[in-house]
Amino acid sequence: MRESRERRLLYICLCVALIPVLLLRDFTSSNELRYLSIADEALRNHVFFAFTNHGVPFTDKPPLYIWIVMLCRWLTGAHRMWLLGLFSLVPAIGIARVIDRWTAYDIDGEGRSMARLMLITSGIFFVSAVTVRMDMLMTLFIVLALREFWKIYVPDLTTKSCRWLFPLYVFLAAFTKGPLGFVIPFCVTTVYLAISGNIRHFFCYWGWRTWSVIIVLCAAWFGAIYAEGGAGYLHEFIVNQIVDRTFDATHHAQPFYYYLLTIWYILAPWSLLIIGIIIASLRRSVVKSGIQTFFLTASITMFVVLSVVSSKMQIYMLPAVPFMVYAAVMFIPRYHNNAWVRLSIAIPAAVLTLALPVLIWAASVFDSVDYLNNGMLYAAATVLSLTSGNVLYHLYNKNLHERPIHIVRRFAGGIGLTVFVASWALPSVNSHLGYGKLCQTAERISTEQHISDIHAWHLEHASNMDAYLGREVTVVDNRIVPSVTGNTRPYLLLTPASDLRCLPSHSHATVIGSYAVVECK
Repeated sequence: MRESRERRLLYICLCVALIPVLLLRDFTSSNELRYLSIADEALRNHVFFAFTNHGVPFTDKPPLYIWIVMLCRWLTGAHRMWLLGLFSLVPAIGIARVIDRWTAYDIDGEGRSMARLMLITSGIFFVSAVTVRMDMLMTLFIVLALREFWKIYVPDLTTKSCRWLFPLYVFLAAFTKGPLGFVIPFCVTTVYLAISGNIRHFFCYWGWRTWSVIIVLCAAWFGAIYAEGGAGYLHEFIVNQIVDRTFDATHHAQPFYYYLLTIWYILAPWSLLIIGIIIASLRRSVVKSGIQTFFLTASITMFVVLSVVSSKMQIYMLPAVPFMVYAAVMFIPRYHNNAWVRLSIAIPAAVLTLALPVLIWAASVFDSVDYLNNGMLYAAATVLSLTSGNVLYHLYNKNLHERPIHIVRRFAGGIGLTVFVASWALPSVNSHLGYGKLCQTAERISTEQHISDIHAWHLEHASNMDAYLGREVTVVDNRIVPSVTGNTRPYLLLTPASDLRCLPSHSHATVIGSYAVVECK
């Protein structure tokens, strides 16, 4: 009962820490704003499978998440960050809950409490919980699929439903993000069957039932794409999803060792602890139980598969994070008195004690970044520095003898409080983060000056501002300096504030953070 209360309290604290971010943050100008624009265009054109972005076929993502954006837009009449963010925050809690129940008989209550805290506050997981993307939702489906595979693998857990749910979750993962939603569960389960000596039973898991569900659902999906977009759209979708993104990426192409360099902050501040314990356990051959082998297999297989795939981003490693965290915690009891465990927490804590002095230095050096002088950021940096110092004190005070779970609890709590405090600085940061304030100002000036045309210059993804403005934005060629005077038809020019020096000094400009609205008449 106590563990159940502690778990619920953790999820409540997570929501308290992150909901202010969802209430106050603007949509980023890249992917998030693009999803809004695509959803608006789909609603106008009454399409559900063959999406376009300003008339150009959009074959980059499957439809499930765009449907969610469309539904939220239709229900509320606008794009609400707090509502869309719930489709990342709730799956994050779902992942923690599924993994927690999965390991209930293999990790004691104290260990699972430690694992929950480490998972929720690990760098990429924490950030993804408030990011308007489909990665957290795909990760939930992957975790659910692997959980159903494990139920089939362990006879005492097998039910009639799990043989149907396994392929359904695999399909939903692919339907959310693309081929990796299928590739990851397939590779993890196949490698595990090979390692455990059960590869001869491969078709017991990937048999007629599994393939039938996946093929039928994919056939219906591709058929709907063909019906709406035709053969050309279907061909481009398949080539983009399977060939371009996997083998010859034009976006986010990185070398195969990319994740070897980034895993340290993907798992931060627990990266040294997690990676160190996993490597030590493999070297000393302390892996005993089947679930220990499975979690280690899942962690390593995902890392290798994602490294082989041509397109790479830190957030793509998200599905591996829950398995890495829980795999490490399974072996912590063997090393809890080891000096390395304490050192692996002490190193990131020591680095984070510098949060406040580094912020003070940055605010004094980078005068152009005005939001660094926000009082809430100073308060958040103070909390983080004090928390980290407190962690170091309890790590090495020989009179306290605190166990790792208490140290992790202090560190994780401080991280959550830091994010909560820092979130109140978002209103001053939004004008640098996204185009929301810029578009609000442009809309106001447009109404006051009776100027209907809006142009954008030197702004990335500017065409997607139609999600804010409700009208098309004319994107000016970056190589051309737009005319601000003598125009037969007046317009507003949206541009980075730094580019105002390229325009005539007598042009009337309103600066909003990093951007400006110029009246061109």
